[in-house]
Amino acid sequence: MTTTAKSPAPAGGPVTSQGRRCARCGCVLSAYNTDETCGACTRAALPPADDTPKVPARVWSDPEIREALAAWNFGQVSRLVRQRGSIRQEDVAQLTGLSQGFLSMLESGARRLTSIDRIVDFLDGLAVPADLVRVPRRRPVPRTAPAAAAPRSASLASVPRGTVSLPAQRTSSVTELDSRRSDADAPWTAEYAVTALADATAALTSGVACAAVPRLPELTGHAHRWATAGPCDAARRDGAGAEVAAGLPERLRATTEVLRGMDEEHGGGSLAPAATAHLGVVVGLLRGGSYDAGTGRELAAVAADAAGQAAWFQVESGRPVAASLRLLLAALRVAHVADDARVGAGVLLGLAVGACRTGQPVATVDLARAAREGTREYDAPALHAALLTWEARGHARLGRRRETLRALGLAAELCVRGRGGEEPQWLPPLGEGDIQAQAGSCHLDLGDHREAAHLLDLAATRLGPGRSRARGLALARSAQARLRLGDPQGAYETADQALQIAARIRSASLEEQVRPLTEALPGLAQRRSPGPADA
Repeated sequence: MTTTAKSPAPAGGPVTSQGRRCARCGCVLSAYNTDETCGACTRAALPPADDTPKVPARVWSDPEIREALAAWNFGQVSRLVRQRGSIRQEDVAQLTGLSQGFLSMLESGARRLTSIDRIVDFLDGLAVPADLVRVPRRRPVPRTAPAAAAPRSASLASVPRGTVSLPAQRTSSVTELDSRRSDADAPWTAEYAVTALADATAALTSGVACAAVPRLPELTGHAHRWATAGPCDAARRDGAGAEVAAGLPERLRATTEVLRGMDEEHGGGSLAPAATAHLGVVVGLLRGGSYDAGTGRELAAVAADAAGQAAWFQVESGRPVAASLRLLLAALRVAHVADDARVGAGVLLGLAVGACRTGQPVATVDLARAAREGTREYDAPALHAALLTWEARGHARLGRRRETLRALGLAAELCVRGRGGEEPQWLPPLGEGDIQAQAGSCHLDLGDHREAAHLLDLAATRLGPGRSRARGLALARSAQARLRLGDPQGAYETADQALQIAARIRSASLEEQVRPLTEALPGLAQRRSPGPADA
């Protein structure tokens, strides 16, 4: 029989007849424990564990998170931080002091952070670096964020496997984001506003390629500054030209109204040169004339409205939308000089429409909301209804059914009230047909094709005389809904009516809706007779 000698006891605590004991509590140590203390005493000697969740510092270099912070879109910040930082929603709730239910609504867009105290608590809880959102903070946070990720031009070999490349339009370098913020943060003074509008107006006819389409941070950054910038002096007493007569702004506004009426009936495509020339006259008076503060505010209001019309006519003539959006950003500054939130709301509405056309529904919602918030003190139910319809359009593009229907319901209720006593002069009459047309477009985006066709047909019958483009758009979208329902005959009949309108007017927005129908319905294009739209 072979015997194996036991290994000597390891050095450690005191050895007794029962074996080694813990040097602290005296309990018998396991033969496999080479320490002088037992496991319980070893753990008790360690510093207590910190169970507080932490946001990894690397997330602050993510371009999408930086864009969301620049736009103050805290719902998107919460969602992206969870995804990029691999933390739970309950962890974000613990850090920020917000309930998990509120965070869910914040991330879905149903709720917003509006109190500055709650915004600061949110930023402090996530330890957002101070240079990404410039507001006073209560807790110590990093001053600067980590360096941004390598540019897209870097070798693909350096990208880890499984990394998803972001679309080019959503990826922005820190320099680009800073330049966008600095443009919105430039002085909101009368002098700067007039110069910006003059430059944007000149760009319409210069033939030089315009800068890129403004993205979410730039659009919402301007809206935020419009809402928060202090008042400025609208007077100009040292102009080189003659003094602007007190009644002149009203006469200039009348010209804008004439152009607006022609647009509804004949389309704005052929009016772009006239509208740009009219805007140039107003800008020339702003730059070179002499006027007191009252006249200056009136002139600024006319300029902002004329710029909005000129921007829309550029789109209707088929020109790239970037130039028109740049013009609208400059017009928003001039609207601030006018010191009338309803003027700014008109510009923001134009920006919301442009954002929707360029595939930025989040910006559409944010801009429409900013306009509603800025004009909530006015008795202007028609204005608020118009803004709510575009907020609904943005929600529908995002697939948010509940928010879409809520906004449409509020718009319909306000429309029933009729026009209030403080409606803006630029707002055309808003009727039931307008609400139905917008509701039908929303249902089309949500995939409710039968309801969309029904509402759009109603809209086409209720839109009054002089609303050719609006009727054509309703008919074209109704035909699209019928195609998706598998009703080619109904689509053909409805599309034919839209095509007849498109042949009479020049409207790029209507052309965009009709063109897919001519491709999907054989024989429809042959029925089209030449008209202004083909010129």
